[in-house]
Amino acid sequence: MNGFDRDPMLDALKRTFEELDPVPSGLTEKILVAVALEDLELEYELLTMVHRSQQLAGVRSGDDQKLVLEFTASGVTVMLRVSPIDDGHRRIDGWVVRAADAKDAAAELTASLWQEHGTATSPVGSHGRFEFANVPSGLTRLDLVAAGSDPAFRTTLFEI
Repeated sequence: MNGFDRDPMLDALKRTFEELDPVPSGLTEKILVAVALEDLELEYELLTMVHRSQQLAGVRSGDDQKLVLEFTASGVTVMLRVSPIDDGHRRIDGWVVRAADAKDAAAELTASLWQEHGTATSPVGSHGRFEFANVPSGLTRLDLVAAGSDPAFRTTLFEI
């Protein structure tokens, strides 16, 4: 069979499927909306990701900068408070809130902090709290991992 004979046969096959199993009306629009919502969720995550606030750390220091990051996606909200310790090192305190109806809402999580320097892990407590006491500054990403599975949640890269 050469290329010229194949086109009429494929056209006939296409017509057969269009008659016997037509595409439901509105399916294309629903798919486009679903794809757009996925992109919108990522945009929302990026827009709400960074909230910087300047707070007084104590009576002797008014120039202490704390960074508060909030990530929200797929029924999980993560808030991170990044506090400077000394030149080039930070402390990260984190809180995780999962939707009650999430399929893995009862699973124990481990917070995994990735940086170019390496990876650190911290167990997530029963109230959703975790911490990293001494983290070098630089590009960072946080993963929440349930035991024996792929990351349940992953942030975008952020700078601390």
